[in-house]
Amino acid sequence: MITEAKFKYALKSMMETMPLEEINVTALCEKCKCHRQTFYYHYQDIYDLIAAIFLNEDLSSLNNAKDAKKSISAFLTYAKGNFSFLRSTYNSAGRDLTDDFVFGKLNAKLFSLWVDDETIGLKKEGVRNLSRRFSRILADEIGFCMKDVKLTPERFSHYMNRFVDNALSYLLPSLINLGKKEESR
Repeated sequence: MITEAKFKYALKSMMETMPLEEINVTALCEKCKCHRQTFYYHYQDIYDLIAAIFLNEDLSSLNNAKDAKKSISAFLTYAKGNFSFLRSTYNSAGRDLTDDFVFGKLNAKLFSLWVDDETIGLKKEGVRNLSRRFSRILADEIGFCMKDVKLTPERFSHYMNRFVDNALSYLLPSLINLGKKEESR
């Protein structure tokens, strides 16, 4: 296993049992059986490592999904499987990294799905605004869940799937109508 992967795996593993604030470079290096200099050769600090993790996460199921519901479900499956990592990162100084990751992945995927969907009835800029608004709402709700220290991955998944079903049924049509009104001005 390459050194960067060791650090990423070790950090995620440590975050299963302890909050991010309690993890330091020394403990991480001990877990990886590496020197601190090796860590600092690759990363500036723990948050730089977290940014690298987010940058390189394998979200192939999200990338391969063909509609909004399947895409969001794929992301929620990822979030459930990485719940401790996401929650610990969200509830630390790395909140912006987590929020940017969630919003960025959802926004990019939804925009790519909706931009060529003529049934939506919006121009490209309207679709861009639609995907931004909808993704922001989803990212905020995921962040709201991450604040609950008692929430389990299973309850998170159940709650978010229900939220997404309602958002797709009620909120998305309203946002599309808002976009159409904005375009007609």
